Amino acid sequence: MPGDDHRRILISDPPFRAVGRRSAQTMPNRDNIFRIAGYPAQEVRFAYDQCEVSLYQVARLEELVDRAALLRDDPVPEPPYWAHLWIGARALARRIAEREDLRGQRVLDLGCGLGLPGLVAAARGAEVWFVDREASALEFVRASAARNGFARIRCVNIDFTSADLGTTFDAILAAEVVYEPRSYGPLCHFLEVHIGPRGVIHLTDAFRSDAQRFFSELTCRGFQGERRPGREWEEGKPQGLFLWAFQRSR
Repeated sequence: MPGDDHRRILISDPPFRAVGRRSAQTMPNRDNIFRIAGYPAQEVRFAYDQCEVSLYQVARLEELVDRAALLRDDPVPEPPYWAHLWIGARALARRIAEREDLRGQRVLDLGCGLGLPGLVAAARGAEVWFVDREASALEFVRASAARNGFARIRCVNIDFTSADLGTTFDAILAAEVVYEPRSYGPLCHFLEVHIGPRGVIHLTDAFRSDAQRFFSELTCRGFQGERRPGREWEEGKPQGLFLWAFQRSR
């Protein structure tokens, strides 16, 4: 049985509170700590609008980040950014949870990290592809999908700036992937190639610097976007963000 690092936490608004413990399907290591891809893991639960999914995330993530070294700009290993449950992912998951039925649709969770939006889409009946360049992130997604009993999922370990999946999707979910200006052109190309004729691209923007350049380029490629404000709790405070929905211009 997993040790004390395996916990169930409710993702709500305000965000996290403990709701008890539950055993997992993965064997613990010799130290009796439940691990996925070498990381200590804990289970959290997302519940919104009659949609509920379980999600595995890295336990005690703050211990893996040397904040002092980062401030000094020391050459330290990059923190596992994929392991943070970003507010954009939570906001996008809530948006997908509001949709009653995704059966018969193919959905891509791009730069999925822990995969919360895609897991919610799977709960709504979609076939979901999870794409991330970090193999460890996909191990967490596989464990979460198995925990929920989702069989119609596929995990693909690629860098979207230089890859082609060879298929299109009814919806693409992209939570906070718009942050690196050098990737804006390749990202726009990837979205353009992989969204179906009537598909919707769902993006979140937590006021990243220079993100407007990306949205302008996507518009120039023939997409029309609608934006609405959102809010998620982070470290005990409400944080604002925008949720975008892009479709090809008619």
